[in-house]
Amino acid sequence: MRTASVLLPIAGLLVAPSVLCAAPSGNAPAPAPTATAASAESATTLSEAPAAPVAAPTAPPVETTTAPANAPASSASPTSVAASPYGPAKPAASTAEPPKPTPPHKDEGPPTLLNMAGDYAIGGFGGVGVMYTRFVGHDAVQVCGEGAVIIDHALTLGGGGCGITTDINAELYGPTPHYANDKMQFGYGGAIIKYHFFSNKPVNLGVGALIGAGGISIGTMVDSNDSGRDNYTHQRSWAVFVMEPQVGGYANLTRWLRVGVTAGYRIVAGVKTEGLSSGDLSGPTLGGVIQAGWF
Repeated sequence: MRTASVLLPIAGLLVAPSVLCAAPSGNAPAPAPTATAASAESATTLSEAPAAPVAAPTAPPVETTTAPANAPASSASPTSVAASPYGPAKPAASTAEPPKPTPPHKDEGPPTLLNMAGDYAIGGFGGVGVMYTRFVGHDAVQVCGEGAVIIDHALTLGGGGCGITTDINAELYGPTPHYANDKMQFGYGGAIIKYHFFSNKPVNLGVGALIGAGGISIGTMVDSNDSGRDNYTHQRSWAVFVMEPQVGGYANLTRWLRVGVTAGYRIVAGVKTEGLSSGDLSGPTLGGVIQAGWF
């Protein structure tokens, strides 16, 4: 009996630390078990006992206060917005107009002196001109005609020709025999290409050239018939090559009418007529033109 009384307290001291180690942190330690006769069974039962549930920590209550109705604005919460006495604000109406669709491109044509309208990129015209020239050492007048297609109001492609209207005495020219009433006639024509600079302005500058052929005719004038044409006998003809560079200034009076002043130099080659040279038939030209069409 004395031995048992000594062993029981020692067993209790050994079991208590193990129980304390098994208990979860933050909870109150379980009460020490009462010593019994079966110390080994008590130690096993205490070690297998489930741990007591851990209570979740609770946040301290938050005190809420209600601001008085007449409290100044500075005491209000930073996130609070004062209600407008005029009701909720309305978004401002947009004054910007929606973009208008771009109209399709319309060709306006070159400006003119009398109107500015136009809607075509391809046109054409016909015209006449009266020129002063030098021919076989004489002052002479020539009448010209021209017709062309206009591309983009600037480039003209066409043709034309000119004829000397002044009677030139030809007693010394051509093969023999010569007659007292021998007269010389000359005309030429060909393709004309010309480009108009500043074609979108009322006044523009045209530069181009005529390239073609001409004919010399010598005959004896007999008389004039009722139509005004002269009658010739002993008439003989020769062909020559002609090129005439041209430059002119033009003014658009309307979309269908323009006038101009032109100058050029007639170059003649291939002359095989007795008594005549290329220099006799070549010469400057200067005069005015009038053209009608669609520019």
